[in-house]
Amino acid sequence: MPDTDPDTARRAEISRQAAALNERLVAIRRDIHAHPEIGHHERRTTALIVDQLERAGLVVKVLPVGTGAYCDVLPGGFDDSAGLVGLRADIDALPIQDGKTVDYASKNPGVCHACGHDVHTAILLGVGMVLSRLRDLDLLTRGVRLIFQPAEETSPGGALDAIEGGVLHDLTEIYALHCDPRTDVGQIALKVGPITSAVDQVNIVLSGSGGHTSRPQLTQDVIGALGALATMTQLLLSRRIDPRSGVSLMWGSMHSGSVANAIPQSGEIVGTLRALDADGWHLAKQLIPELAAEIVRPFGVEVEVAVTDGVPPAVNHTRGVRRLTRAAEQMLGLDSVATTEQSLGGEDFSWMLQDVPGALARLGVRTPGEPCPDIHQPNFVVDEACIPAGLQVLTEVATTYDRTAI
Repeated sequence: MPDTDPDTARRAEISRQAAALNERLVAIRRDIHAHPEIGHHERRTTALIVDQLERAGLVVKVLPVGTGAYCDVLPGGFDDSAGLVGLRADIDALPIQDGKTVDYASKNPGVCHACGHDVHTAILLGVGMVLSRLRDLDLLTRGVRLIFQPAEETSPGGALDAIEGGVLHDLTEIYALHCDPRTDVGQIALKVGPITSAVDQVNIVLSGSGGHTSRPQLTQDVIGALGALATMTQLLLSRRIDPRSGVSLMWGSMHSGSVANAIPQSGEIVGTLRALDADGWHLAKQLIPELAAEIVRPFGVEVEVAVTDGVPPAVNHTRGVRRLTRAAEQMLGLDSVATTEQSLGGEDFSWMLQDVPGALARLGVRTPGEPCPDIHQPNFVVDEACIPAGLQVLTEVATTYDRTAI
């Protein structure tokens, strides 16, 4: 290469490759979008990932669970004592009907990439292609592991499957991006500390003897008890937990009975528990069964409470945020980094950040000045200029060092 400064040469090559690969990566993203697969069923997507990486001269391993994959890109003379940088993308879709009228709309009824995982996957595939090129040009100085994780949208999340499959071995830091419709394309948004929240699923099943609505005194009012749970549980939690923990219990489903004149024998209410910090999360999980039993006691019903472990908050490390900030400023410009708030959404990348320091960044996908539907909506769309932007940031952070103590 004509440049004498290796960093200058490397960054110039990253920018060149991002531009050269853009049309290909957009096509890959649209292909994934048109063929979405829900968690633990991402077999076509996994095969596509393996094919694209092998075309780039990389050796890929499929995860033991059968979907998802990872591969290492190593420079010549790699010193394994330095450890590897991990980059993670999630690959699954949601059980949502695609509401867009584009030629790459989902061909799988009731399944849609409404959260941007198709974008994440295309970006990380592009990173692999660029890293392979840098390696061939002797411009790659770090070992990098690309992690394509299945089943992020499930609970407790496919990150645990990936971790069990060994993807975190030998990593010294790890990074990920997530599409953000509130941030303009060409920017990333960051914060130090918790950036997402803890999330669990709560199921409460009630049972009684059932009976005729003309004689409610002879049975137990399951539906009345469900109504009390729906209105009182969150209120009582708010009186037992420090409000600064941001605990939120929201019900999404309630079912009981089938006819107007019969008191049902059973009913169920299902929702999500969310918390901004781990202390409030753990306390709420302990309190919900106790509070539910007290709320329904006057109704005389039997109660069974299940709080299914979901994910803890994703906590960004200070150095990880600093590293992503520098990478974005180097590749996208000094105005490319915005601040963001902690959300009540869950993200199973949190499990990886508990074991390996790093950070999660929100990737801008909104065309400036234009409205952008929220994630998990049938009409969610992205400005595809986010693909080369994300590629450049992740490639830069993966190919630089910062030995400052975390």
